[in-house]
Amino acid sequence: MLSLIVFIVSLSYKVIKESEKREMSNILNVVEQNFQQILKTSYTATLTLAMTINDDGNPENFNEIASQLIDNKSGIDAVQLVPNGIISNVFPLEENKAALNYNILKSHYNIRKEAEKSIERRTMYFAGPIKLIQGGIGVVGRLPVYKNNKFWGFSAVVIKLETLMKSSGVESIDKSKYYFQFSKKNPATNKEEFFLPSKTNFSDYYYQTVTISEGDWKLYLISTKKNTIIGQILMSFILGFLLSIVSGFTVYYLLKRPAELQKLLKKKSNRLVLSEKQYRALFEQAPVGIAKIDSMSGKYLDINTHYCSILGYSAEEMKQINFESTIHVDDLDVFNSKMTQLLNDEIMEFSLENRFYHKSGKIIIVNLLVAALWKNNSKSKTHMTIIEDITDKKRAEENLKESFNIVTEQNKRLLNFSYIVSHNLRSHTSNIQTIADFLDQAESKEERDEMIDLLKKVSHSLNETMYNLNEVVNIRTNVNLTIESLNLHTYIEKTINLLSDKVYEKNLKICNTVSKDVMVNYNISYLESILYNFISNAIRYSHTQKKSEINISFDTEKRVLKIADNGIGIDLKKNGDKLFGLYKTFNNSPESKGVGLFISKNQIDAMGGTVTVESELNVGTTFSIFFK
Repeated sequence: MLSLIVFIVSLSYKVIKESEKREMSNILNVVEQNFQQILKTSYTATLTLAMTINDDGNPENFNEIASQLIDNKSGIDAVQLVPNGIISNVFPLEENKAALNYNILKSHYNIRKEAEKSIERRTMYFAGPIKLIQGGIGVVGRLPVYKNNKFWGFSAVVIKLETLMKSSGVESIDKSKYYFQFSKKNPATNKEEFFLPSKTNFSDYYYQTVTISEGDWKLYLISTKKNTIIGQILMSFILGFLLSIVSGFTVYYLLKRPAELQKLLKKKSNRLVLSEKQYRALFEQAPVGIAKIDSMSGKYLDINTHYCSILGYSAEEMKQINFESTIHVDDLDVFNSKMTQLLNDEIMEFSLENRFYHKSGKIIIVNLLVAALWKNNSKSKTHMTIIEDITDKKRAEENLKESFNIVTEQNKRLLNFSYIVSHNLRSHTSNIQTIADFLDQAESKEERDEMIDLLKKVSHSLNETMYNLNEVVNIRTNVNLTIESLNLHTYIEKTINLLSDKVYEKNLKICNTVSKDVMVNYNISYLESILYNFISNAIRYSHTQKKSEINISFDTEKRVLKIADNGIGIDLKKNGDKLFGLYKTFNNSPESKGVGLFISKNQIDAMGGTVTVESELNVGTTFSIFFK
């Protein structure tokens, strides 16, 4: 009894704890994706600014382009150009004027050190959070720019801390359950510093964390409450423990023998591995595909390696084809509509999720960004196209959704099983307690003997219940099943032979039309149990008023085994939802215990198959077993 109580309590604890972990993991994943989107947007903005620097090292149309970036890029508060480490251009100017002419490479150690990191890595790096010269706290993303293989300076974006937190979704969570904390190691002291006003000492609370390598940041999601689940579970355990002691002493006193219970619990854990891709600097090393295209002809003027890799062409092959020829025909209308607006100067850029044709003929899905390039306020003749392959991401989202549905269904089954265990054991323990009370009040030996006989029957029933529940646990937890190629016809014939006495007794006719060459990949014990339960049920519920027949067939194309009888049938409107339930019976037959169909259904599920039923009262029943 104590083992069962531990099993039920631990089962409840695991369900509650896993639910909390999953919820926190989902929230943290969403915020992390928002961070990555902000950083990717910032990278695109700095790269666009870098493209405005001409061969002489001077920016062209900085204010116009910067204005477009600030208006169109959600989450960016300011942009800068920093030649030789000195801030020379900033937008918007008024609120950021104090930052002009500030020399980053000769500033405070922390600021200088983080600027040097982006040069060392030759990629974009986010400094801070730091106190901004123009006021407030924020982060600065700097992309090192090279001209003629020499360091020119930085293209930078400024994001205020409150903007970063708002865009990432940190402020939108339920603060009664969780809160976020944001940290980074100080370059000078190498100590972790926290930047959000919430508590920084959360060692006694459950939390999850993720690292954002582009800024060497750590993002924490922390539960607002200490682990109160332990207290609730402990109280249930103590009450159960006391009940176990009382019941144990009672049974020992009456039966003079110990009660033995088996406890089975197996763990199965899944680890999700997160892979991170490092961004490479500038045009050829960018982590996205970038191309410069003639707006009128659609010819490629310049393409980076990643762009060619995404579409499967070489650079020379790309320059021989038209840009629109690579776009999926069903997406051309929307693209052409946007391009018309771009060429008419109605918009300066647009982004779409488009399908493209790969050289191999397969279809890939990309995030497409198109921005006009112009010079000295003249009409745009060329445009920049940036593409990112998100095919695998789309598939991963579909796989993740499918996995989530599977886990949800498994949790429902787990909770339902715990309710079944609790209900059945409570019934037996109540009966034992009642008999024990009557036994204490018995005045004669005959009454005591009668009570002891009743107690033995209850004990036998409890043992049978434990065996059935243990069988279900074994099915649901066995992840190392031996699968073999089995001849279905042979095993059906073997089952019919085992039931030959009952077939003769009922005067039944069983017709096995399954081909002798049908092979199925299955566990031997499960196949024998499934065939025995379904065929014996068909025999047990045969009709007494007519010649009974059982037909067994197999559809090779659909991989489905059908066991059909002309017996008494089942009222599916009344009992269909309870047909495969544990201890669910639908007639007065003393042989019916409501276990066989439940176990068979679990065995079929464990093998990746399904089972359906068609039935009509006094006409017959057909069970269809689908093989994986």
